[in-house]
Amino acid sequence: MKGAAMRTRRQRQRPIAWRPISGRSMRGQSLVEYLVVLMLFVLALTAGPHSPLELLFEAFGDRYERFTHAISLP
Repeated sequence: MKGAAMRTRRQRQRPIAWRPISGRSMRGQSLVEYLVVLMLFVLALTAGPHSPLELLFEAFGDRYERFTHAISLP
């Protein structure tokens, strides 16, 4: 009798129903998407021998040299 009661309980169980995606998991997914886009952006700025970031730092250095030279003049 115990086995028959167990089988009927198993048969009565409903399959897992479709649930809408919660806001919490959507926030987690968008965070991952933003991180991927940010990583690609940083990679694009730093990749290559003459990367845009390297050129920016060289331009700052050049301007700083000009500024310090102008300050040192009497």
